[in-house]
Amino acid sequence: MSDEFYMPGLSHFENDNGWSGSRGLLCYEIEKPQEGRMRAVTWQGPFCRDYAVEDAEAFFALSEEGVAAMTAWLLQEAEEMNAHPKRTPEECRAHYEKLSRGGT
Repeated sequence: MSDEFYMPGLSHFENDNGWSGSRGLLCYEIEKPQEGRMRAVTWQGPFCRDYAVEDAEAFFALSEEGVAAMTAWLLQEAEEMNAHPKRTPEECRAHYEKLSRGGT
């Protein structure tokens, strides 16, 4: 896996933009900032966020320090997630079927 990890600068988020990406098994979404803070959510693929089991969330200040802290947090989450086995197709399918029946 490449050591490069691109994160937009503060101005991207100050202009009411979110961001999503992945690193190995880790998928993440940074929601559009609200009330001066950003919310980042992580999950393991293969599904999009709407169908995934969310693993973690964290909030960060809408500032240069907040972007730096969020980047460090996402890299740590990726390291931890990539150290564990990938979910099996059976686990993913069971979760998807549960959601399609209206479960959470």
